[in-house]
Parts: sequence; C-alpha cells; structure tokens
Amino acid sequence: MVAVVLVVWPWATNPFSSPKWIVTGLAAVAAVALLPRDARRPGSVAIAALANLGACLASMLLDGGPTPWWTLAGPLLVACLALSAAPMPWSAIAWAGGLSAMAVLLQALGADPFASFAPELEGTRLRLYGTLGNPDFVASVLGVTAPLSAVAALRRGATTARLLTASTALQLLALALLRSFATLLSLGAAVLIVLLAGPRERSPRALVLALCAGLLVAALSLAGRSAGTVLQGRLYLWTTAAPHVAEAPLLGRGPGAVVLHWPRWELARWKARCGEDAGCVRAHPESRFTGLQDHLHDDWLERLLEGGVVGLAALLALFVTALAAALRSGTLEGLGVSAGLASLAARATVDFPLSRPADLVLLAVLAGAAAQQSLAESVDRDRGSPGDLPPDGGIP
Repeated sequence: MVAVVLVVWPWATNPFSSPKWIVTGLAAVAAVALLPRDARRPGSVAIAALANLGACLASMLLDGGPTPWWTLAGPLLVACLALSAAPMPWSAIAWAGGLSAMAVLLQALGADPFASFAPELEGTRLRLYGTLGNPDFVASVLGVTAPLSAVAALRRGATTARLLTASTALQLLALALLRSFATLLSLGAAVLIVLLAGPRERSPRALVLALCAGLLVAALSLAGRSAGTVLQGRLYLWTTAAPHVAEAPLLGRGPGAVVLHWPRWELARWKARCGEDAGCVRAHPESRFTGLQDHLHDDWLERLLEGGVVGLAALLALFVTALAAALRSGTLEGLGVSAGLASLAARATVDFPLSRPADLVLLAVLAGAAAQQSLAESVDRDRGSPGDLPPDGGIP
C-alpha cells in the first residue's frame, strides 16, 4: 500500500506511473500465489470482483486495443483480495496518505524532492504533483486515504491516534492545496455516507467534523478556478464519445477504445456540425477542447464504451456489493470502508481513477475489507450469536 503510493523511479520513461504498475503487478502475482492458502468461501463481494475480472479479460481477448495486458493486474488484485477477505491495513493507508501529502506540502514550499528529474511545469497548481505525477492523481488518492486515516485515528490508542490525526490533517491540507474540483465530489460523497450511516456507529461525529472541515477548506481553495470551463470540457468529452456506445453495446470496443477511436469520434462530431469548413471549427467556442484524448474523465462511461453493458454491470456490481457489505456491518470500520468506496466512485464520474495503479490498489484493499465484513456477517448468521464476533466486525 505504501509502495504503490510513494514509489518513484527517476530513470523510467514514466517515473511516477511505471513503477506503480510494477508494484501492482507484483502484488497481484503474490496475491495469486497466496490465494490457495488464504481463500475463503466467496460472498457477494468476491463474486462481483470475479465477474469484473472476467469482463475485463473478455473485453481484452475479444477486442484487444492499445491498453497493455499487464493493466489486468488491477482487477486481478481486486478479485484476489476479495476472495481472501484480506484485513484492512489501516496504519499503512494512513502513513501512505500522510507521506504523499507531505510531498505536496514540500512542493508548495518550493522544496520539491523530485525537482532534479521532474518535467518543467507551468502554473503553481501543476507543480504540486506529489508522488503520483499529477495534482489530480494525488487528490484522487488522498480523497480515499483521508477518511480512512480519520477512522484509523478513532480506533487507536491515544499516542498512535495523535499521529494518525496529524496524518489526516496533513492530507486534508494537501487536498486544499491541490485545488481539484473532483475533491468536492469525492469528499462530499464520503460525508454523505457518514451522515446517512453514522448514527449506528460508535464515533461518527468526529469523522463528520473532520471530513466537513476538509470539504469546506477544499471548496474555499477553489476560488479563482473556473468551474464552468472545467464542466464544459467534460461535457465535450462525454457528448463526443457517448453516441458511439451504440456501435458495440453488449461487450464494448475493448480496452483502450478511447485512445484508438477518439480521432474518428471527434472528426464525426465536427463534420456533423461544420462539414468541411475549418473556419467554422476554429470559430466555435468548443474548438479549445479539441485534441487527442487518452481518457474521458468518466470511468463509468469509459467502461461502457470499452466493456459494454456487461463490463459496466460488473463494475457497478463490485461497488454496490462492497458498499452494501460495509454499511451492513454497523461498525466504525465498515463506515470508513464505505466512505472510501463512495469517494472513489464519486471521483470516477469526472476523472479516471480506475485506470491508475494506486487507485486500483486502494479499490482492492477496500473490496477485501468489505468482503471481510460480509464474511463476518455470514459467520454471525451461521452461529446465531452476535457476541461470537469481535466488536470491530472482524477487521483488525
């Protein structure tokens, strides 16, 4: 967990993303190797995770695109951790988030630890790329680790709790410095989950206050950024790509469909609007959004295009079953897992976290924790005695 967030390889072509994919791949291989020993009876979360893996594999085999095969390490790791019902690494998540936030703070203070090999970037915000190479990528990870770190602080003794509280505060500060609009969605979703499910929990008030404070500071920090321009750009991407879902509605166009087909999709849009008149294109306000695209900044639409209805249904089932299992647990830990899942799902509506290694590892950890909660419920029903289970719903 710590490695996939923090590892940087200065000599790689992509010094921030390449080593993280390597770590994810190694973690997936290790998870597969340990699965015969650690496998549990599959519950709803594990079944959904296997369905998601199957959908990704089928999409790649049936209509392979430019997406490399080793990106399957993400959904493979999700499935393995859901099957093994891995315990939640609360402290590792809190330290990973805190150290990543510290890198952002150093960059904000002009002491960038990666200045010797990082590319020249224009603008104050873009220089806050942390250990993930992009301010939005860092905000995506911290939007999940911050609520989990807050829960970790609430469930520890006084000395450790103070350290984890400091880590949480540092992460919320970094989210404000990063000034990502998607942070409002992700933290807002986490707050909503806590408010709706919190009355059953032991210590939801402190969690609500921490997340609301982070949400408020993040909102105030966005002064000066144009929300309208960002939204127009997203709408341009979505409305250009969405009509092409009908070309392969069941199984999609395969992984990497956006990279492969975007030039054709964009050309079709402008030909329908302007014909062959280049002047019409240049004069249109949306012309500033034209250009090659790797992603649509909407993981749900992108999955529909790449994997069709089957792929999207499998991904939705994974999130829904994991969220439901965590919420049903009625524990502080389950609430934290739910908040993390909600944050990741909300950001996926305007970003592409499910195509990045650090976010996929976080999803795998959350799915494993939710499966553990679901397993505890199943054992509880079999025994018929809630007193037979640990008070934290089985998550150490």
